[in-house]
Amino acid sequence: MQPDLFTSAALSELQVHPAQRHEELLYKEQMALHHYLGFGDLAKIGETIWYVATWREQWVALLSIFAAALKCGVRDRWIGWEFTSQYGRLNLIVNNSRFLILSD
Repeated sequence: MQPDLFTSAALSELQVHPAQRHEELLYKEQMALHHYLGFGDLAKIGETIWYVATWREQWVALLSIFAAALKCGVRDRWIGWEFTSQYGRLNLIVNNSRFLILSD
């Protein structure tokens, strides 16, 4: 997407959807080729969603979201959770494992 095309009208054409089963191979290939961490540990295990962002039917970005880690000291201190309540609230948090903006 050319910088001069970043208008509200053009950006309103941006769509995001969960990757469909028939898109998963291409998703894996694009992550492996273009993300600095590669595809690596992105297997769909547990609660995982892969998203594809398209603009005018062209893939422009990929996003992988996993369930929250059980323990993350920095996160837990920042939120201010009491130890006894954090496990009941983990379903409110997600873990962004990969975000990739594709180039032309």
